[in-house]
Amino acid sequence: MILTNKFKTLRRSVVAATLVAAVTLSSTGCQLHHSVSSAAKSIPANRLDPALFECSREALAPLPFSVLGQVRPQQHTIDAGDTLAIYVFGVFPAYEEETPVQQRTQSVNQIYYPPQGSVVGPLTGLPIRVEGNGSIELPLIGSIDLRGLTMPEATERIKQAYLDENVLQEGKERVTVDLLIPRVRRVVVLREDTPSTSVALVSPGAVDEIHRGSGEVIDLPIFENDVLHALGATGGLPGTDAARELYVIRNGAGINTQFLSGNSIQSLVSEGQGGECNPGVIRIPLAGCPCDGIPFTPQDVILDEGDVVYIPRRNEYFITGGLLPGARIPLPRDNDVDILEAIAMATGSPGGPLGMSGAAIAGGTPGYVREATQVMILRTLKDGRQINIRCDLDRAITDKKQRIRVLPNDVVMLHQKPGVAFFNTFLNYFSGDSVLFAVRDSN
Repeated sequence: MILTNKFKTLRRSVVAATLVAAVTLSSTGCQLHHSVSSAAKSIPANRLDPALFECSREALAPLPFSVLGQVRPQQHTIDAGDTLAIYVFGVFPAYEEETPVQQRTQSVNQIYYPPQGSVVGPLTGLPIRVEGNGSIELPLIGSIDLRGLTMPEATERIKQAYLDENVLQEGKERVTVDLLIPRVRRVVVLREDTPSTSVALVSPGAVDEIHRGSGEVIDLPIFENDVLHALGATGGLPGTDAARELYVIRNGAGINTQFLSGNSIQSLVSEGQGGECNPGVIRIPLAGCPCDGIPFTPQDVILDEGDVVYIPRRNEYFITGGLLPGARIPLPRDNDVDILEAIAMATGSPGGPLGMSGAAIAGGTPGYVREATQVMILRTLKDGRQINIRCDLDRAITDKKQRIRVLPNDVVMLHQKPGVAFFNTFLNYFSGDSVLFAVRDSN
């Protein structure tokens, strides 16, 4: 009889403990309901179509950088802005017994190699600048068009013009035409990556909100007025704090005066064409999926007067929530981060919210005996659709398909599975002490 009473008392204590646990769990009922409902509407990571993902960052192939330049012609062709050294014996210059010699130099305002103002060789003749229509003025024959001609062709045209006017005697003419200063294209390079050569190391989880860009105005000689030489003259390829891409913003009548679209500035461009509202903006990626075609034409990398080369800063983060500490964590530029690595970056340990110190069990209670293993990833696709992806960390240890890559702007939320949440909550509030006390008091 006594044993029966003790059993009834123990049973009532266990029932009471269970009821209290149910009431306690109701305080987290919204969270459990949200976790269950989200899981029901989510897509398992191992069932996702690989076409939904971008090319792996670690698999990206660098651009063959020579395509950022242009092919230099074997001979210089004359056009507006060139300065020529022309000598016509007995005519230009008139009454000159000694042959005039000019020192050929690079353009004055050029930040380029060779250094500005360096002498690169003597030339014969007097300097004369080619006008905007491609012509020059010479004594006795007036205007003569040289646009598109090489130096030997220009020499023959000037010689023939003087022969036609009976100024020179055939067989005794002495005419030379050389390039004194090539025409240049002045462009502006705006960079949002770090302009300083010194490197500052920061924690991988730190978000650098203070940043300085740089800008340079450079004169590029003709046939070197391209993106390749503009990068070489202003610091080289973009650093790791910049995107592996750049934009050429054209200067001219075709440029729209509207603000650049925030979406198009990151998603431009297909086949060298700008967006509908920004036709003068050309995106040039510096890395891409292997064997893919280059999405710009050779003409797109050639810079004209007043063009702007813009290198944007990289802003790639993923957001954490749920049982993870709320944070905005930057992604590395050249490496992939899978879901296990993302959890470790957010907590300091792949063990979830326990972290490395086990703070949850420091108070003497079991706490999170079973770690949280359910991850929800909220992802926005390129077409604007939003999907909810479910990942099981237990399976991710052995199943590679569950180790989904984390992409920029992903929202990563860590949850406990319903059964695990009940188990942890029960042990956290009723670690067995109430049952033992009930047995002791019944004696």
